[in-house]
Amino acid sequence: MEVKLAKSAGFCFGVKRAVDCVYKKLEEGSICTYGPIIHNKQVTEDLESRGVRVIEDIDEAEGCEVIIRSHGVPPHITGSLPKKA
Repeated sequence: MEVKLAKSAGFCFGVKRAVDCVYKKLEEGSICTYGPIIHNKQVTEDLESRGVRVIEDIDEAEGCEVIIRSHGVPPHITGSLPKKA
């Protein structure tokens, strides 16, 4: 079997943007992601080790800025999240 690696590999634009956003926001305060930001165990474990909390319920968002996972959430979820002052 021959395995070929693409010349450029990595995250698509949307996922890269979401992950970069979380790392940048970590410098500013408490961060939560609504669900895992992406389906990549190494990245989510690294983020959690840096203090990012993964929440599955809106009620868990108290006291942190929430970043929506890269594949989105239904409108009723975004409408229920606390607004930034």
